[in-house]
Amino acid sequence: MNKKIYFPGLNALRFFSALAVIITHIELLKHKFELPNYWHIEIIEKLGVIGVSFFFVLSGFLITYLMMEEQENTSLFSIKNFYIRRVLRIWPLYFLILFFGFFILPNFTYLQYFSDNFKLYFTENLICYLLIVPNVSSSFFSTVPLIGQLWSIGIEEQFYLFWPLFFKFFKKFSFKILLYLLGAIVLVKLIVLVLSDFYLLNNLKNFFSMMKFENMIVGALGALILKNNISKSLNLIYNPFVFFSSIIGIFLSIYITPNLLKDGLHLIHSIFFIIIILNISTNKKYFSVLENKYLNLLGTISYGIYMYHMIVIYFVIKFITDYDFLDINSFYGFLSLYGSTISITILISYFSYYYFEINFLNLKSSLINQLKP
Repeated sequence: MNKKIYFPGLNALRFFSALAVIITHIELLKHKFELPNYWHIEIIEKLGVIGVSFFFVLSGFLITYLMMEEQENTSLFSIKNFYIRRVLRIWPLYFLILFFGFFILPNFTYLQYFSDNFKLYFTENLICYLLIVPNVSSSFFSTVPLIGQLWSIGIEEQFYLFWPLFFKFFKKFSFKILLYLLGAIVLVKLIVLVLSDFYLLNNLKNFFSMMKFENMIVGALGALILKNNISKSLNLIYNPFVFFSSIIGIFLSIYITPNLLKDGLHLIHSIFFIIIILNISTNKKYFSVLENKYLNLLGTISYGIYMYHMIVIYFVIKFITDYDFLDINSFYGFLSLYGSTISITILISYFSYYYFEINFLNLKSSLINQLKP
């Protein structure tokens, strides 16, 4: 596929989602260090969940749209090329962070409970991470300190494993197929979660709660609406009231959703997310609003921002508290913590992308050409 697909504004949304995760994790680590924090505020705790859920929806949207575009342009969707592109984009940084998390950081860091359990299940955790199922590690063994965010990368990779096969099997997607699949996934999860609660199977509940395939299916539905130019759906999505209500709804729903339905909040959010994604990237009224070189750069390196940020947060907090650099509870301490964390994370991610990750990205075309039959 020669024509490169580009959706304006999505790089900015990637960065804002990564920033939401950073905010949540700063307050989480302050809480773990027993420092004054805002972790108890529900919106702060949920910001990270919102950011990760957005990434899932965006992944489903982009991957599905590109698959359909390739099928349309070449009459043949290549599973092999799909896997090559995904592996070269995701695996290098994933395994670099894995190496740091298991063999370097434990020599310099310690977080009570997390570190003790990590040592207890070191072998099991390592096997899970090497097999790119860190969500299994987090659910059944322990969270690996400072790289626990890799669980979501594992979910995406597991989705990427079966999604092209699913697409190939059906030759092309239809609205009905995706809705049936979405319904089946939600139903199975609901049954498992109810049974897990009934039989007190917390590990199994955690595992299925993490499997956010339904978010990616909603993203795929958005791709199908756009690719097939389903005018009734697009007209509704492009309605200004629907668009702005979706933005407000993300945050309002956190407070008005009954506790009984809180486990399904990510599914409600995914509908809001796909509406926002389609408006920002394809609606002429909005698609230039977030399109500039600075936000594009930040979005380009957002994978690194997501992967490195926990490590940076830890060491910035340690520096400020151990060396009495500033009173972390003061206004200037707050600004120093957030400013230093975000700036250092961006700087590391920039160098990581342009001096490490890009070397693998540049291999994609040549490797695909070499493996042509």
